[in-house]
Parts: sequence; structure tokens; C-alpha cells
Amino acid sequence: MIVDYSKRAPLCQAITETFDGAHPCSLCHAVNAGKNSEKKSDLQSPALKIDMICVSRTASLLRPSIPFEYTVRDFCSSQIGRSPPVPPPRSVLS
Repeated sequence: MIVDYSKRAPLCQAITETFDGAHPCSLCHAVNAGKNSEKKSDLQSPALKIDMICVSRTASLLRPSIPFEYTVRDFCSSQIGRSPPVPPPRSVLS
């Protein structure tokens, strides 16, 4: 509408005419006719509304449990930091 009104008037006046409501376009007329027909049909036949109560169900997704067995090791904390009990073997040729 602004483009059409700006062809015959300054831009400021075209914007004013577009949004003032006193100069409706064909689309505005169609929308008003649609609104009026909706109001008339609502007044003529009130439709009965059915209230339905829907219970929401909660679904829980559980991952299957996979058993895992750790290997058993003999380990003593007192063995940490001590040198080996026997010196490593040395070659005779060195």
C-alpha cells in the first residue's frame, strides 16, 4: 500500500495513509469480511465443546546394565618406592 500511495503523494503522506485505517486496501476489506463472517457464525450456532482430560504418561528410558568384573591384583602400598630385591642381571661381555 505504501508503494501505491507514494506514486501519487509524498512518502510521508503515503505512510500516514497506509497506517491510519481510513484508507483500507482490498486485502484489508477481505480480512474484515472474514472477521465479520466468523463473528456471525459464532453467534448463530454455538458449538458444544467437549472437555477431554488426557493423562500424560511418563516414560523412563533405562540403559541395560552390563556387568563388568575388574581383574584382581595383589598389590601392597608398602612396596612402592623400594628398590628391587635382586639387582638386574648384567651381561658378562660388558
